[in-house]
Amino acid sequence: MDIFSALMFPPVTFVIVLLFALCLSEFFSGWAPSPKTEAGSGKNKPYACGEDIPAEKVIPDYQEFFPFAIFFTLLHVAGLMLATWSITPLSTGIELVVGYVAAVAIILAILFVG
Repeated sequence: MDIFSALMFPPVTFVIVLLFALCLSEFFSGWAPSPKTEAGSGKNKPYACGEDIPAEKVIPDYQEFFPFAIFFTLLHVAGLMLATWSITPLSTGIELVVGYVAAVAIILAILFVG
């Protein structure tokens, strides 16, 4: 076993990269800002254009995200299936392709209309 193949062995490569990242982290840590701040400095307060902004807790709302995520998934899976079937649509049966397209259309109609 030569040295190159030993270095390309995944656990050895992982340890080498991990040590390299640790060395880079230690080298550049001196440039990072110090986490120690004075008590009343206001350094960690939100600030915009000279006015104090009260801190608010943001609660994400995913109600509009999920329909589009499902829409994206359905259309891409449907496109993949139709592209695969278009190679030999008659060997799998054209009824299967039409049925699949109809099912995707019904699911999308339920998703966005109802």
